[in-house]
Amino acid sequence: MEVIETAYAGHAKVLSSTVDLQKFPDGIICVGGDGIVNEVLNGLLSRDDFEVAIRFPIGIIPAGSDNSLVWTVLGIRDPVSAAIALTKGGFTPIDVFAVKWIQAGVTHFGLTASYYGFVADVLQLSEKFRVQLGPFRYVVAGLLKFLSLPQYRFEVDYLPASPGRNSELRPLTKKCHEQLSDDGKVRRGTQINGRIEDNWVTRNGEFLGIFVCNHFCKPAQGLLSPVIAPKAQHDDGSLDLILVHGSGRLRLFCFFIAYQLCWHLLLPYVEYVKIKKVKIRPVGNTHNGCGVDGELLHGEDKAEWQCSLLPAQGRLLGQDPRALK
Repeated sequence: MEVIETAYAGHAKVLSSTVDLQKFPDGIICVGGDGIVNEVLNGLLSRDDFEVAIRFPIGIIPAGSDNSLVWTVLGIRDPVSAAIALTKGGFTPIDVFAVKWIQAGVTHFGLTASYYGFVADVLQLSEKFRVQLGPFRYVVAGLLKFLSLPQYRFEVDYLPASPGRNSELRPLTKKCHEQLSDDGKVRRGTQINGRIEDNWVTRNGEFLGIFVCNHFCKPAQGLLSPVIAPKAQHDDGSLDLILVHGSGRLRLFCFFIAYQLCWHLLLPYVEYVKIKKVKIRPVGNTHNGCGVDGELLHGEDKAEWQCSLLPAQGRLLGQDPRALK
């Protein structure tokens, strides 16, 4: 075993991109939050031996401001339980998703979620308070952004996980559809990357938030442990798309209160769909950044993002509680 303390942001990515994997066949253990896990993942997947690197085991000992991944997937909340689980051995397959900035041809990988709109905006603002406030920076940034809430407009194209069937778990009612003036339609024979793909669905309009989840995303902190995507599983071969339609502080406030009580999917302006992939284009002056596992990806001009899946390609050290049962 070799222990290395990271010295700067991105250090873990550099280490995992250059380490001799044959020298440490047991895997890489990350002591920290979701951010350092994401760095290690992206370092591994930037290597020339991609097929080997994506299957390389990653272990997690939670010690960061957000430890959603290990808590959601393995049911582990504290460092001691994580260490014990690692000594017991075993692996848990997990889907890996890729977020591509299409214009730049840059791809970033993740294990938890990508998000756009208000939450990505808050993530960018929170970086100004990282040193002074630590984890509390998200609360301060969220309050400041809430008080000066801009409008977010997007064009969204998604490919349902079950083409030809109604795959919307929480479809919009006709009344709500008209109220939001949302241009929702099914596009037949859409050309994507030079080939024809059927059953793409388009949603255009104002969105307070867009979430693309790889698992149900349960925060490690908090008494109620609400989940953003209750139908999502880390190894089900699909992504879960949540669209929060509309604008305004009242609607945003209602969404976050309902989310804390796990009632957010009952709101008429929240749409929930299981998908294979999605393309998201900010419109006008909308914040064009994208958050992935707590890391912000900066876009330029009219950035277009595409999120797709690599099913069950990754491996986490430790046993999935469902497998143990």
